[in-house]
Amino acid sequence: MLLKKSINERFSFTFVGRESAEKIVICVVNGSILVREREFIFSIHDIDSVKNYCISTLMLGTCGDFDYEVWDLSDDVCYLEDYSVINLRELLISIDELNFTLACRAVQLLEWKKSHIFCGACGNATEIQGPEHSLSCIRCSKPYYPRISPCVIVVVTKGEYCLLARQLNWADGLFSAVAGFIEAGESAEDALHREVFEEVGILIKKPQYIGSQSWPFPSQLMLGFMAEAASEHINVDGVEISEARWWHCDKMPPSVPPPAVLSGLLIEKFLISAKGLENQNKW
Repeated sequence: MLLKKSINERFSFTFVGRESAEKIVICVVNGSILVREREFIFSIHDIDSVKNYCISTLMLGTCGDFDYEVWDLSDDVCYLEDYSVINLRELLISIDELNFTLACRAVQLLEWKKSHIFCGACGNATEIQGPEHSLSCIRCSKPYYPRISPCVIVVVTKGEYCLLARQLNWADGLFSAVAGFIEAGESAEDALHREVFEEVGILIKKPQYIGSQSWPFPSQLMLGFMAEAASEHINVDGVEISEARWWHCDKMPPSVPPPAVLSGLLIEKFLISAKGLENQNKW
């Protein structure tokens, strides 16, 4: 049941289903994905044993002759034979970008709906309005759309060196690009300069936008950049960042994010450039 083509070419995002369409289901358990034999997208006819654990459902969209739904399941489903639950980070390394996008959308939309049961303005209930993915207050009609939090992430370079950092709660040996949320009133470039200086004390110049990626932990949109260093001395903040170093392209950290995530692709782009290799990634 995995999608094979661009999600934008085939998938129509809507809350309105079709009576004649076959139902395809993604099952979510406390923000994680239910899987069976490494599959997580099911025909509704193949998961009869799961139905009794369904708390609520939400339409995701249509694709060809199929309607896609997300089911919110109770924890008790974990006791079913042949099923298991994995989180989105685990899923990321085992499927392609297209189907990971669909899984992320399922988790994010379900969490958004559960956290907007009542209107923040007047306290009355909300309900689905029309085909688009939005909720509306039944009294004051205030609309609510899925929350997206823009973030910047950057690999700062200095010739054959790049700056990578690690957070306090990360696994030993893991380093990645510097990242942070865009504050109200900031441009992405403003946020880049501020975040890098706040976290590692480095000034940057010549920021270059590379690409973006949805990052559902819980609802970020990551905007990826490369930038050159305008200073050299590192001064970590000690709050979010525990360690940061300049790494030579021939001697990188023991562990970096995989190319399936934007931070990994930015690091890969640095290595390709620093070593003079042919750029083969999607950006």
